[in-house]
Amino acid sequence: MSKLRAGWLAGVACIGIALGGLSCAKRPASEEATGTGGSGEKAPLGQASAKQGGQEIFLEVLELSVGKPEKDEASRTSFVTGEPISTRGRVRNAKELESRIQWHLQPVGPQTADADPTTHEGQDAVFRAFSRVGTAGSRQPNPPLEYELVASVLLENGEVLQVRLPPTTFLRQDLEDVLRQEYVDFGTSFRPSRTQLSIPGRRTFNTGNYTVIAEEDAGGLAHLLEQLDGKIRALLNNDVQEKPVGTRGLSPGTVVVSPGGAILEVGALGDTDPQGDDLCAGPRVGNRCTGSILAGPNGTADTRANNRELTWKLEDFVSSAFRNPQRNRAAGSVVINSHHTRGRALDLDPRRMPVPGKTPQQLMCIVEAAGDAVVGERDSFTERGATRFLDCNDPMADHVHVER
Repeated sequence: MSKLRAGWLAGVACIGIALGGLSCAKRPASEEATGTGGSGEKAPLGQASAKQGGQEIFLEVLELSVGKPEKDEASRTSFVTGEPISTRGRVRNAKELESRIQWHLQPVGPQTADADPTTHEGQDAVFRAFSRVGTAGSRQPNPPLEYELVASVLLENGEVLQVRLPPTTFLRQDLEDVLRQEYVDFGTSFRPSRTQLSIPGRRTFNTGNYTVIAEEDAGGLAHLLEQLDGKIRALLNNDVQEKPVGTRGLSPGTVVVSPGGAILEVGALGDTDPQGDDLCAGPRVGNRCTGSILAGPNGTADTRANNRELTWKLEDFVSSAFRNPQRNRAAGSVVINSHHTRGRALDLDPRRMPVPGKTPQQLMCIVEAAGDAVVGERDSFTERGATRFLDCNDPMADHVHVER
């Protein structure tokens, strides 16, 4: 995270200016670095000096800050467009010149537009930045917006004092604000604050271009995944024990274990393998029973319901979670306010999920049914790509999208 380095003095160059043949005065950086702010004062961020009438005159940049600083970063100079960039200067030993300080916020790089205003006169100045970064979509991080701050003042003797604060140490977007800037550029309804950015606890939550993600509700993706995981496992363990294990004297056709409730598009799906001489009375998938289990010739209930072990982790089947606006556009989404950009959506691809006795289409339907139960039918649906909606058992489907 980029922060203003208190006490650091810019290597200030008072460059030559063609002003009636007069040159700009300057001081060595080593001399300026001692600070001349007086006892108990912070050293200026940058300064330049010259002699006038036998007296040393100092132009000093005292403050540079962005917006309303957050508690833990009172000197933040990273920014997004729309936030005020404020600066304050001083002319020591010639206070009457402070109203003539000229401020210029100079853009660095083609991605950065002219500030508003481009120049300002006075002891204090407030600017706003602008972006030239496009919104065509990208799988790479955006370049940071950055500015060079230049302060100058014309002395009575015609000399010009000038201070430059270079962008690499001052007005340059850090990673958090580069990400936040995308939301401004795209005009989204959700504009994350810095406190809504975090490094995700699970790597699969970040399918964006940065090391941090934005979540409208902190921990929302983790909570959604946990709820879905619980519901999917419940659907894969919902066979009913009709007769307690060990029950004797049953007719061979007595149902010992029956499949659970029907799942949309694919019906009831058993998740139990026959034990002892119990028999499978339904269809098989991959040589695993998906129907009812019967008592068999010995008339004894030998089978315990839901005896298949589930060893996978649902997070391994997350195909997309958080996507920054540029990445979301690059993925083919035309929805500016996509739930993916708000940290409120998961795409799950269960086709390779190692669940015995289930086809990829059946697993897709089970995951959609779990999503329906967690977030409602309107917010859980099966897709191919970012824009094509399909029935869950369609062989063309490649993921289930779940949002809240």
